[in-house]
Amino acid sequence: MSEPEDRLLLAGVALGAMVSLVAVLALSGVLGGGDQEPLELTGFGATERAAPAAAVPPPAVKRIPLGGRPDTIAAGAGYVWVADTLAGTLERLHPRSHRPVPVDAAGFPTDISAGEGGAWLALPDRGAVQRLTVDGPGEPAKVSGFPFQVAAGEGGVWAMSQKSVERVDPATGEPDGPPVALGGNGTAIAAGEGSVWVVRGNDEVVRIDPSGGEPSGEAAAVPTAFNVTVGESAAWALGTDGALTRIDPGSGAPAGDPVPTGQPLDIAAGLGYVWVALADGTVARIDPETGTEVGVPIEVGRAPEAIAVGEGAVWVACAGDGAVYRIAPR
Repeated sequence: MSEPEDRLLLAGVALGAMVSLVAVLALSGVLGGGDQEPLELTGFGATERAAPAAAVPPPAVKRIPLGGRPDTIAAGAGYVWVADTLAGTLERLHPRSHRPVPVDAAGFPTDISAGEGGAWLALPDRGAVQRLTVDGPGEPAKVSGFPFQVAAGEGGVWAMSQKSVERVDPATGEPDGPPVALGGNGTAIAAGEGSVWVVRGNDEVVRIDPSGGEPSGEAAAVPTAFNVTVGESAAWALGTDGALTRIDPGSGAPAGDPVPTGQPLDIAAGLGYVWVALADGTVARIDPETGTEVGVPIEVGRAPEAIAVGEGAVWVACAGDGAVYRIAPR
C-alpha cells in the first residue's frame, strides 16, 4: 500500500475510533449544554477548573477553488504551495491575490514543507526532494531512500523514508551526511524548537539532534500517533483517537495530559493557536497553554486533509471540495 493510501487509512481508523469516544463523552455530559458546572481542566498539566470559553470574533474564511483533490499544503517562501498527490500536480497561490499558478514538479509530490530558502517537495517516485522558489523549480536531489515526508528547518531539509531520515543541505540542494536510522517505521516529521521530530511506530515521538545525532533514547509515548507539528513553543502530536499531546521541546517528554480534538486529519501551529483539521469539515482552534478550544469550529470544505500556517493566515487543502480555504484570525 502506498504512503498516501496509508494516510487515508489512518484517517479512516480515526473516524471509527472517534464514534465511540463521542458516545462516551455524550453520556458523561462533556458534550451536553444547559446548566452543567465548568469542566475540570486536565489537559497540558492544568489543574484549575475550566471557565467557559471567552467570546472571540469568528475568523474570516475564504474559499479558493482549484479543482482536483488538493491534499498537501505549505505556506512560506512568499507563496502557498498546494499539491494533488494522486494527480501529481502542483500549484502556488499568491497569499493576497490567491491566483493559482501551475508549477512543474519532477514527480508525484506526497508532502511539501516551506522554509530554508524555498519550498521543498518529497518525491518518493523519484527517490528525491526538490526545491521550489519564485524563480522556478530546482533539480531533484537524490537521496538514499524513497522520501514520502519532508521538513525544512533547523538549518536543513529533512527527507524521511520509511525507516530513515536524511539531511539535505539547503545551500547546495545535495544530501549531507549518511541517513539516520529511525529504529522503526516513520509516519510524520517536523523540524523546529531545536530538534527534528519524528512519529515512530504510530505510538511515540522521537527527536533527532539536527547537528547529526541519532534519535534520542527517550521517546514521548503518544498512543496511535500519526502526525506531528512544531510551533507555539512546543511540538504537538496527534493520535488517530483524536488526542492532542503537547511535547516539551526541552525534555522531549509529554507535557501534561492530552486533550480530545475530534476526528483529526492534520495539524499545524502558529498565529497564537494550534489548528486541527477535522474529518467533519471543520477546523478547531486550540489554546496552546490550556488545551481548550477557542470559539466555535471553523467550517471549511469536505475532507480537509492538510493544513498549514504561514504568510499571515491558516490554509486548508480540502480534497473533497477541490479547494483551498484561507482562515484569517481576527
